[in-house]
Amino acid sequence: MTVAEIAKSERPMKIVFVSAECAPWSKTGGLGDVVGSLPVELAKRGHKVMTISPRYDQYKGAWDTSVHVEALGKSVGFFHEKKKGVDRVFVDHPDFLAKVWGKTGSKLYGEKSGHDFADNQDRFAMFCHAAIKAPAALTELGFGEDVVFVANDWHSALVPVILNKVMKPAGQFTKAKCAMTIHNIAFQGRFFPQPMATYGLPDSAADDFFFEDGYSKVYDETNPAKEDGKEEFDGKIYRKANWLKAGFMNADKNLTVSENYAKEIASSKAKGVELDDVIREFGMEGIVNGMDPTEWNPSSDKFIDVPYDKTTVVEGKAAAKQALQAEVGLPLDADAPVFGYIGRLEEQKGCDIMMAAIPKLLKQVPNAQVVILGTGKKSMEKALEKLDEAEPMCAGVVKFSAPLAHFITAGADFLMVPSRFEPCGLIQLHAMQYGTVPVVASTGGLVDTVKEGVTGYHMGAMDADTLLPADVDAMVETCAAAAADYGTPLYTKMSSTCISQDLSWAEPAKKWEGVLEEMYFGTPEAVKKAEVVVPIAKADAIAATA
Repeated sequence: MTVAEIAKSERPMKIVFVSAECAPWSKTGGLGDVVGSLPVELAKRGHKVMTISPRYDQYKGAWDTSVHVEALGKSVGFFHEKKKGVDRVFVDHPDFLAKVWGKTGSKLYGEKSGHDFADNQDRFAMFCHAAIKAPAALTELGFGEDVVFVANDWHSALVPVILNKVMKPAGQFTKAKCAMTIHNIAFQGRFFPQPMATYGLPDSAADDFFFEDGYSKVYDETNPAKEDGKEEFDGKIYRKANWLKAGFMNADKNLTVSENYAKEIASSKAKGVELDDVIREFGMEGIVNGMDPTEWNPSSDKFIDVPYDKTTVVEGKAAAKQALQAEVGLPLDADAPVFGYIGRLEEQKGCDIMMAAIPKLLKQVPNAQVVILGTGKKSMEKALEKLDEAEPMCAGVVKFSAPLAHFITAGADFLMVPSRFEPCGLIQLHAMQYGTVPVVASTGGLVDTVKEGVTGYHMGAMDADTLLPADVDAMVETCAAAAADYGTPLYTKMSSTCISQDLSWAEPAKKWEGVLEEMYFGTPEAVKKAEVVVPIAKADAIAATA
């Protein structure tokens, strides 16, 4: 054990993640996965960790603490469960439980995707106030006020603002720090202006929220996503309150989920969705996500008949491939390169590009097979059903199916990820964990996690707004090149390299730890000084027994 490790065990940080989602209790995407998994790894590293999320349902194992606080004039309670070393806290109020109970998942923010509940800003403003008070109010958990908050996405973006504008001026949480983490810049919490008192903030905070909204690609209840994927914009500039902007301006550190995505969103108005100037001014650091190997692990996957690991990947994938082909009604052909897709059917994921590319790919590579699993926009679902009927070598399945998702991840030879933008992405990590080689668009975290010619193929960046023939052709050409490599030593090596990686949260957690330590203790020199503040006698004694 090193001196730094000894010091860490004696001076752990108290880290509090505030998030609208936390898997497995609540999840619509990557946000829930991150807040479910990263805290566990930080707890393993000796830190005291809490997550705070709304109580959307009757969570088994979470018990009423009988502690209540006032949040924006409402009495709010807390439920608690300690699991895998992390204190999981749930904010209890009818605004969450009564509205969503029994239909969590995609119903957390509205009745359907792109159509948010009209009171979302009221619900999440109350949530932010309650979340800040939780570490001190839940005295038995031992957190107090000297904590490091990690706010996630717009739903908790008021946390750094409340700390700066309300708590610290009142002499509370004076040593607390807050990182603002963004998982998707397209969702910013843009609302028509309200008096700051509505948010429980002083009038002096108004300038931080002020925003001139001139972009049609941001989705909220005033601008829901259109079913046909075509956005409408009347050319006017609207004055809005932008929660994420205020969060960025008041946080001690701004973070996102991959290094390349951090660069992208600072590079232009389109990629930063009009917050690029704020990002450049206040800074943004990217840390690539890890994945939880518990659910996605070929050696223990309950859905596949022949478990395998890096030493048996060739045999294991061969068996999984046969099972996949049989499951979806494709010919049992061991030599056919099988391309899979798992995910939402929408433009962001490049599904329109993919469905235009597949007929061309199957014509160019006659023995190729394609399996697509997903749900999403009705127009996309119908397009997939037509593709399934028209192409005998393409199986399109419009439903949610955990078993089939695991079949595809294990049995496909390649996984297609043609996203127009992708902050980090988990699906390509799942694929590589199973020795399945990703074929990805060159964007966001896909660039950071998939190495061209080593662990996958890059098809180039896709146009953010338009279905271009050049993008379709690029996908066809890249998939055809991958198919040509299938069955060669190059493919075998790529598959082996994929499955041999450590894709867990172990390494990303170390980076998170370093960033949060620097934010909390100060400069790197101060962090180093803090690490060696340890009784020398104890250090010597431990070193002597090592």
